[in-house]
Amino acid sequence: MTYKLFEHGRVKKFFKKHKKDKKLLLRISGKYYEILDDPYNAEFIELSSAKCPKCQRARVGSYRIIFYVSENNNRIEIVDIIKRKNDYRLF
Repeated sequence: MTYKLFEHGRVKKFFKKHKKDKKLLLRISGKYYEILDDPYNAEFIELSSAKCPKCQRARVGSYRIIFYVSENNNRIEIVDIIKRKNDYRLF
């Protein structure tokens, strides 16, 4: 099944803030391709949260990509990219 990728505003803000760090952006885009290829990979861990019960996280070094899969629309929504040391208070 093919999925389309949708990024929320926080993700766009993250890319704008880190636009000079090309190495990080390449690693994140590589992980995007892995997520698009197989969003239900065992590597991606589900979050236990009341706000976002279907969210998963993907690890990229010290950053985490928070996303969920919308089967009805055949799309993957990237909710946020956060630093590991920050807690998951929004989720």
